Amino acid sequence: MGKTAMELGTVPPGLPYIRLGTGRPLLFLPGITGHHRLPEGMELTFQTRPLRPFAASREVWWVNRRAGLPARVTMTEIAEDYADVIRSRLGAPVDVFGMSTGASVALALAVEHPELVRRLVVQGAYRLGDHGRRIQQEMARELRAGRPRRAGAIESEAVAAGAVTGGLMRAMGWLTGRSMYGGERPDLLAVIDAEDAFDVGDRLREITAPTLVIGGARDRFYGADLFRETAERIPDGRLVLYPDHGHMVLGRRFTSDVLAFLDA
Repeated sequence: MGKTAMELGTVPPGLPYIRLGTGRPLLFLPGITGHHRLPEGMELTFQTRPLRPFAASREVWWVNRRAGLPARVTMTEIAEDYADVIRSRLGAPVDVFGMSTGASVALALAVEHPELVRRLVVQGAYRLGDHGRRIQQEMARELRAGRPRRAGAIESEAVAAGAVTGGLMRAMGWLTGRSMYGGERPDLLAVIDAEDAFDVGDRLREITAPTLVIGGARDRFYGADLFRETAERIPDGRLVLYPDHGHMVLGRRFTSDVLAFLDA
């Protein structure tokens, strides 16, 4: 497969995936998505753009949660699906990169199945921060009330690092909220509820993979203190914080830091 070639499909037990690049496999677990189908159009571009720098030297597997999740699913149960994917398609142990909600799933995977994870990168923490939990609870209330634009505005504003950018992001989230969250919502709500209850702080010592905790110091979902605590509790944990960034951290330095860790 060439560097820019892309394959889309579904892997048992029904998880949609995007595969691109060549090299050692890198399993990428994305953040919250409005649905658990294969992305199309602009959504596909949005999901694959941050993967392409890694695909220059890695075979990147973007794998989302499966559709039809039980209403009371847990992050541990979601992680079991990824364990099946690793065993059946990737070969263990494999490098795992979890972003945001995907980081929660990645931590659950590393706790429950340490033998499957070679190196772990998480742009997240062992639980949501108090403010982050309130944001997602408010988002869930708006979704259940049938107000996807408001839900999109709430989430988008929270991603920003500051008030000015937050205002712009809120407007953008309101404009795109219906297309992102206006369709089928049970899977999205199931994941939000699962993350609301997620906390593996007392089990981080069971993670055996070298782990990089990476994120923005101004992240409103977690915050610098939770990032630090997560890295400190993992036996072979290390931390990279970007002082001026919020929840979304991308760019050349970010890619370089992640690849340097994975290739060490």
